Amino acid sequence: MLKISAGIIKNVGILLLLFFAISACERDIENIGVNLIDNGAFKVGDTLVEVVAYNVNVEASRVDNNNRNASPLALLGVNRNPNFGYVKADMVTQLILPPTGADFGENAVIDLVVLDIPYFSTKDSLQNAYDPETGEVILDDDSNKIRVPSFTIDSIYGNQDISFQIKVNELETFLNMLDPEDPSKRMVYYSDKEFQKGAELYFGDFKPNRNDTVLYVERRFLDGDPSTVDDIDTIKAKNSSPSMKFYLDKQFFKTRFLDQQNAPYFDSNDNFVHYFKGLVVEAIGVDGSLMNLSPIRTRMTIYYTQEEIKNEADGEDLDGDGITGEDGVTVHTKKSINFNAGGTSAANYTRDYSGTPAENAITNPDTNNGEKELYIQGAAGSNAIINLFTPQSLQELRDKNYLINEANLILKVDKTLQKGKAPNKLFLYKKNSNTILEDLQANGFDVFDGRLVYDDNGDPDYYKFRITTYISKLLNDPDRGPEPLVLKSFNPTDTPNFEEHDSIVKDYSYIPKGVILHGNLPQSDSKRLKLQIFYSK
Repeated sequence: MLKISAGIIKNVGILLLLFFAISACERDIENIGVNLIDNGAFKVGDTLVEVVAYNVNVEASRVDNNNRNASPLALLGVNRNPNFGYVKADMVTQLILPPTGADFGENAVIDLVVLDIPYFSTKDSLQNAYDPETGEVILDDDSNKIRVPSFTIDSIYGNQDISFQIKVNELETFLNMLDPEDPSKRMVYYSDKEFQKGAELYFGDFKPNRNDTVLYVERRFLDGDPSTVDDIDTIKAKNSSPSMKFYLDKQFFKTRFLDQQNAPYFDSNDNFVHYFKGLVVEAIGVDGSLMNLSPIRTRMTIYYTQEEIKNEADGEDLDGDGITGEDGVTVHTKKSINFNAGGTSAANYTRDYSGTPAENAITNPDTNNGEKELYIQGAAGSNAIINLFTPQSLQELRDKNYLINEANLILKVDKTLQKGKAPNKLFLYKKNSNTILEDLQANGFDVFDGRLVYDDNGDPDYYKFRITTYISKLLNDPDRGPEPLVLKSFNPTDTPNFEEHDSIVKDYSYIPKGVILHGNLPQSDSKRLKLQIFYSK
């Protein structure tokens, strides 16, 4: 029988362990690629190149919803920021015909026309319900206080305590879905387009109200006497969430809708949107707040009383005259029709940087040496151009034959100058090709990042982009030269459609938050813009 000593077995075991360890190391080295190697044996470099970054004014951004892969939010309001100046945003939207059409019946009388634009809101607590006329707490049948949901308005920027004016006009510019010059393409609208306005339908003071959750409709025509209120409808949204409500000109809609209901304008939606092109909701004022809103949740409702001729059943008194079972009695019935904002929408932005720190930096940037501060703001505001390399510095780095393990672009917030809410995320893409970086395409936002990081005091601190793959491929491809990158405020529409391999950056910008970042100057500033590279050699 063959005998093997314990010592031999031990030595063989050690050799096998060494073999597998060496194989594993070889596989690790082969698969390093662009991943970070956290090992003191590798030489690590930090800020190997000097970055140049400067500001650029965004003259206009896309504001329509005609892109099938992206639907922007609306922006409405006015705001004046000490760093970024004045912003004014107006909504422009079509209304669409209800699926069942618009049949108001005979002798219809309008009770109320309401434009309802819901806020983005979050339910946070319960509060007492108050009578809108007396201001007193409403009690139930058992004398208990009635409790209703309380909401916080989301996606609102600026000073909510300052009132400004809202004006609603008929839209006289037709909003195309398809480009009239090339119907194979979708129509594009930018934020600097002027829209023609028709009749004024509403004008009044406005201030955001998180408690605006109920609509009261007075019905004055149920008994034929408009001098008295016959009934009041109390109308709430399904989730009781708040919305802004503007009461539009009833006579206008009597003339344009009720009096024309038998005309072909209401036969189809195409006829309707050419007849009544939509609404312009304009904000007017020197300061206040800006609100992101959902165009498709907007609707106009016409509440009216319809006159009908009916036959009463035995024991039935429909007209309230005390006589039952009559034929051919006149009955007044409460009705309503919704016209939703489901068509094309657009917007108009007005900006004024006069007298602000951003004015000179944005209108007269130093494109050669860069800037001390970078002003980044959405809603056709301002971006930054970042040049990571010159041809010379790129070639010098290539000549060193570094294996790039990780590359981070770090942008520190200027805490001395920053005022107001900073964007939760920034976005970085290639300027010349208008495409996303390879890191985002390969790894998604979890790795690419761009999110705002806060310090221990809860103040905005810095943003970081991991651009390892981009830098590695740039160094390894001698045919690629330096290319500028664009830094902008992130919008949800910037998220690529990975399933369709969509790498083109969409030209939307509708979130007006702004942030001031340290630029690349002065070079003695430890907080300056940095390209941090970890490498092995």
